Amino acid sequence: MNAAKTLISLSLATLLTACAHHNNVRPSDSGEHYVKLTAQTKSEAGNEALKQSKHFCDEQDKKAYVLNENITYVGSMPEEAYLQNLNIASAVETAGTVLWVLGENAVDDVGAAMSIGGGIAEDSMGQPYELVMSFTCR
Repeated sequence: MNAAKTLISLSLATLLTACAHHNNVRPSDSGEHYVKLTAQTKSEAGNEALKQSKHFCDEQDKKAYVLNENITYVGSMPEEAYLQNLNIASAVETAGTVLWVLGENAVDDVGAAMSIGGGIAEDSMGQPYELVMSFTCR
């Protein structure tokens, strides 16, 4: 009985995650579809939009073609300050990870704290880039 419940649970989880590959796509009857999402960086936004549009069109055995793309910074601090803080947090996280892995005694504890703290700092800055992309499937 437990094996059957586990199998059903895993099947449901697989189905639910399979449908989420293009959750930001806004389909249209006209054939011009939209992706609207936010991300931490411009490149993350662009990559995610392309991935979702490709998956959406793949389900129709078609290929995605981008018609228009607009990325806007909507953060609460100036963009230059945001990017500087993001780079600092990333550097602290990376340095901390190296110390955590290679350090001994108190050094690896400090590294763990730096790595975790840098990751938290990155996450706390949110996703200030908003992307709207239109595409078609052919």
